[in-house]
Parts: sequence; C-alpha cells; structure tokens
Amino acid sequence: MDQVLQAISTGLLVGLTYAGLGVGFSLTWGATGVINAAHTSVAVLGAYLGYIALDWWGVDPLVALVGIVPLAFFAGWGFFEALLRPLKRRVRLVGMASVVLTLGVALVLESLTTVAFTADPRVVRTGYTGAGLALGPVRVGGGPLAAAAMSLVMLAAVYRFRQGTYTGRALRALEQEPEGAALTGIDVRRTSGIATGIGFATAAASGVALSLVYAFSPTTFLPWLVLTFLVVILGGVGTVLGVTVAGLITGLTVSVVALWIPFAWTNFVLFVVLILVLLARPTGLTTR
Repeated sequence: MDQVLQAISTGLLVGLTYAGLGVGFSLTWGATGVINAAHTSVAVLGAYLGYIALDWWGVDPLVALVGIVPLAFFAGWGFFEALLRPLKRRVRLVGMASVVLTLGVALVLESLTTVAFTADPRVVRTGYTGAGLALGPVRVGGGPLAAAAMSLVMLAAVYRFRQGTYTGRALRALEQEPEGAALTGIDVRRTSGIATGIGFATAAASGVALSLVYAFSPTTFLPWLVLTFLVVILGGVGTVLGVTVAGLITGLTVSVVALWIPFAWTNFVLFVVLILVLLARPTGLTTR
C-alpha cells in the first residue's frame, strides 16, 4: 500500500510538469493551426539554459526563468514571423506542412545542441533536488515538488491570461473561428505571434522544470514530444484545464503501472488509455 501511495504522489507531481509541457503546444495548435514538432526541442534548450545558469554562474534554474522565459517568448514570436506565417500563407494543409517544417527545425536544433554540449546526459543538482519531504509513508522529492509547483503556477497564469485579458480572449476567439475573429477587428497576425511566443515560453520553462526531475540530452526532445502529443490529444486542443487533467492522468499512469510491469511497457499502456478515452470522447477530455 505504501508503494502505491508513493507512486500516486510521484505521478501527480510529474503529471503537472507534463501538463506544463503540453499547454503551450496545445495553445499554439489551437490558435494558429500549427503542430509544432520543435516544441520539445525548445524545452531541451530551456533545460540547458537552466543548467548553464547553475553551472556557470551559480544561479538557481528556477530563478534563471526570469531571463529564460522572455527570451523564449520573443524567439517564438520571431519564429512565427520568419517561418510559420509565410508557411500559412502558401499552403492549405497547415497542420501537415507545419509538422514537416518544425520537425526539420527540431532535428537542426538537436544537432546544434549536440555540437555545443555533446550527447552526454546532464543532471541538474541543487540544494533542494536531493532533499525531500516526508508525509507519513510518502516521501516527496524536492526536485519533483519544485517542478510541480512551478508548473502549477505557470498553468494558473496561462489560464488567467486566457480568461481575464483582452489578448487572451482574442486567442480563444482565434481558436474557435479565425475568420470571424478577423472580422471583429482582432489582429490575427499579432495574436498568432503571441500564441507562438507563449508556446515557446512555456516549453522553455517546462524544460527547466523537467531538468529538476530527469536527466536530459539533445535527443530527449523525442520522448518528450511523444508525451506532449499524448497529453494534448487526450486533454483536447486549446484547453488549459483539459491538458492539466490529461497531464495528471499520464503521470499517474506511468508511475502506478510501473509498479507491476516493466517500465518499457508504460508507453503501450498510455496509448491504450488514450484510445479508450478517445473512443468515449473523440474531442478529448474537455472542450474549449
């Protein structure tokens, strides 16, 4: 029983980081129609920036987010203007074309990261990642706890932004009806750039969070991308609450199932869960 409680607590904490990784991917997809396969490459870059901040200057990775998040946001907006906007103007099937384009970008970023940092896995170690908090029979690690707390704050901030600001409401309108949003006076170009910027910013922040829990390397973008697709499809495109619930389900499934079957089979179980949910709710757990 203690093992199950431990697995549940770990799964909930890690699930929040999965949700944080998926939320920007979901919002970019919903607002622009772009499926950004380079999303998790940005997360890996965020993890490396946090690692550099700690290793070179002794700055805690979470504190370094003060610089990493704005940098990623403006990089994302520039990415939209330089590559995604021209793509949307030239092709009809934006989803498929964007996958091809951004997957190419992801592979380029993987190569550049390998040249810059080598392929050796890196681990972020701070004063709290090796610590823990005992709650009865359950011990909560400092790294997962800090990562989950940061992810929860980020998810709440994105939700509040979407619900309580003009730009956030413009994003929601763009997700639901792009042509209608343009007819009401919404600047589609600016709003799409902001959506992509938010996607990059949340990806980089989530990369920092995941680096507190797992080792990472340039090739880590691929398993993270699989998890991101799963969380977003399960939770529904363009919904913060749905992605959050899907992230928690994913984290719980991975942690609890690993108690009884080899870890290598957890992805199989995850996709079985995904198929069952989509058979019951083809649009995901929630709607926008």
